[in-house]
Amino acid sequence: MRSLAATILIVLVSSAAIASETTAVLWMWSGAVTTQTARVTVKVTGEGAPPLSLEAEGEAPRSFAAAVRRPTEPGTSVLVFELSQLRPDTHYRYAVAGAEGRFRSHPAGAASFMIALGSCAQTGSEHPVFATIARHESLLFLHNGDLHYEDIAENSVDVFRRAYGRALGSASQTRLFRSTAVNYVWDDHDFGPNNSDRTSPSREASRAAYREMVPHYPFASNSGAIYHAFTIGRVRFLVGDARSERDPPQVPEGPERTMLGAEQKAWLKREMLAARDRYPLTVWVNSVPWIGTDTGSENEDRWTGFTTERAELAAFIEQNGIHNLCVLSGDAHMVAIDDGTHNRYGPAGRPLFPVFHAAALDRKGSVKGGPYSHGAFGGPGQFGLMRVIDTGGPELRVEWSGRTHEDVELVRYTFSCPVPGVTR
Repeated sequence: MRSLAATILIVLVSSAAIASETTAVLWMWSGAVTTQTARVTVKVTGEGAPPLSLEAEGEAPRSFAAAVRRPTEPGTSVLVFELSQLRPDTHYRYAVAGAEGRFRSHPAGAASFMIALGSCAQTGSEHPVFATIARHESLLFLHNGDLHYEDIAENSVDVFRRAYGRALGSASQTRLFRSTAVNYVWDDHDFGPNNSDRTSPSREASRAAYREMVPHYPFASNSGAIYHAFTIGRVRFLVGDARSERDPPQVPEGPERTMLGAEQKAWLKREMLAARDRYPLTVWVNSVPWIGTDTGSENEDRWTGFTTERAELAAFIEQNGIHNLCVLSGDAHMVAIDDGTHNRYGPAGRPLFPVFHAAALDRKGSVKGGPYSHGAFGGPGQFGLMRVIDTGGPELRVEWSGRTHEDVELVRYTFSCPVPGVTR
């Protein structure tokens, strides 16, 4: 006589087989990872909602039903799976309708880890840089904007859905996005038209499509802006939205002109201040160039067009003794590092924090801002690695490496961060 367990197994296998025959996965990626939770977003054909199977070494496989099913274009749906009860620092494999992916849950407490970062890829790019990034098996791929270059000016969620589909459907990018968790924030070409701001005609559709398509962390605001925060080990990440709240060029330079908006700027200050006494390192993901002294209309798309607000933030950082900060950026089609030498925008004129640009994944090279203490290298086919070495001692070490798609190192910079309240 067949056991009940065997009968259930046969039913599950049969159901999976039926689902795989009637459902095809168009794309999928994971994100919003913590020590115990993660999110997987999947686009499928068909009318059903196949389950997600999750397993790790030493654990029995588990099945998760879609927490959200959103019908999109005719005959397709986006499924969102909320994964829970994970073990910290554990490699997980997941599968939906025969398509497989993997991610690693975040470590708890002091831990060493590596993230990859990059930005600026032509829509649907098949550049070999994505395979090179995947081979490093980083804990996280931090995508700092311009996932596609559609420059959408139409306020249509469907148009954005198609743009996401072309980017995520690329075979080269698929392999990367299925091999590691992703944290993605837009810049101009994937938020709206070139050099876009809060007046973009597609602003609301862009925000809606991001909420639907991206496996994102909880947002810090209900305004529709996508800025958010997360933690890995003893490192705090603050991910900004430099597009959907920024003023257009018609607003004159001065105290009223803002890239971040009042609410995001207040949040950023609170987070920096709270992290100062808790974390050895705070990483501000700020997609556009911070360093630069040029003025003029051609520079208004970066912080050189918002010098009053930049000076305000610099004064806040300087006057509050925030010494545990660094910035990761994209937008400029270059790998560039400054150790703080040229970042002196506070009232005392002291070096503020190091800056690391990593781009372009496959767009032509361009150097913006600067000068940069360690140089600037125009793309394409470039990315960055950030390695955190934290053994639980009184400080952690950070290694930045800018690299080509052939995995040749262009530039390296290393710095240390003392643990707050610990005497060395």
